[in-house]
Amino acid sequence: MKTCILNFALPKRKLNMKQVYHSNAVTNLHIRSEIRNSNLTNLELADKYNTSIATISKWKNRVTLADNTSAPSHINYALSDIEQSLITSIRKTTWLPLDEVWEMMLEQNTTITRSSVYRTFCRNNVNKVPQEKKDKAKKFKEYQPGYLHIDVTYLPKFDGVKYYLFVAIDRATRTLYFEVYDAKTSENTESFMNNSLEFFPFQITHVLTDNGLEFTNRLIKSKKGNLCTKPSKLDVVCEDNKIDHRLTKPATPKTNGMVERVNGTIKNGTILKEKYENLNEMFSALNLFLIHYMLYRRHGGLRKELNVRTPFNAIEKWYELKPRVESKKKVTLVAFVTSKYKGNQSICFLYKLNLLF
Repeated sequence: MKTCILNFALPKRKLNMKQVYHSNAVTNLHIRSEIRNSNLTNLELADKYNTSIATISKWKNRVTLADNTSAPSHINYALSDIEQSLITSIRKTTWLPLDEVWEMMLEQNTTITRSSVYRTFCRNNVNKVPQEKKDKAKKFKEYQPGYLHIDVTYLPKFDGVKYYLFVAIDRATRTLYFEVYDAKTSENTESFMNNSLEFFPFQITHVLTDNGLEFTNRLIKSKKGNLCTKPSKLDVVCEDNKIDHRLTKPATPKTNGMVERVNGTIKNGTILKEKYENLNEMFSALNLFLIHYMLYRRHGGLRKELNVRTPFNAIEKWYELKPRVESKKKVTLVAFVTSKYKGNQSICFLYKLNLLF
């Protein structure tokens, strides 16, 4: 038995390439062509097509029959060309997250919005991180808490005395700690490092500093030109606590960029925003800033794998991931903070710290 297969040829669909006109257009391409080729007067054509004489004159003298573009010749962006160029350059060279780039730009212009930074990303095709960059990016577990970036920055004088801010920030959790000293010496660095060991609620494994004399002796030369081999006071503290003290390349502060950036953030939130009458006022402002930074300030640079916004949230998350390893440091942290930050402004900080237990 033979089977008969019938092939039905379906008619091809014609593409309807509809001409798009302005919403207030009263003519189409066909009418415009008739107007151009007509021998009638403008008044007669206006009556015929129920339009104005100006419209008839326009299409008789226009070179093309298509509508002119309604887009503005110049678009006024929310950001200047320099700001857009800076945002694009930062993104291309570092591939930092949107929130981190936005925070960096806020230090230069407080009116910049997050959405304007994102639109700049999109316009310059840098809104998506290249796959090869993603492949090289390390996960959070490879940036475990305990890698400190340490630096010293200047504070205003009071009664003719210079003051310095010793700053330490953890790479993974962005946990911040700082102290004020009246001298930039190796002795004060030793004191600051010992207090940092008490403050941070996890084991410190690495410390990164620049080559200042308060941190290292490696650039000190004898009269004969020999480099000093004696360890600095910071080196001794690190060695006693099995901490790897690393140094940046000389004259390259960008190598320690994380703490350099947070130095600017601290100053913008305190001494560059207000003028203090005395040292106690500055101390209070710095302590309040630290509480705000740790508990409430959003940090776009925190790892997305943790799904956290603040350094305190990151610490809590880390305790969940490693409950046994860090248990010995919890009591030390609360005891130290209680003695360090006395006063009503620290109640919320201490309360949230106790939530860890």
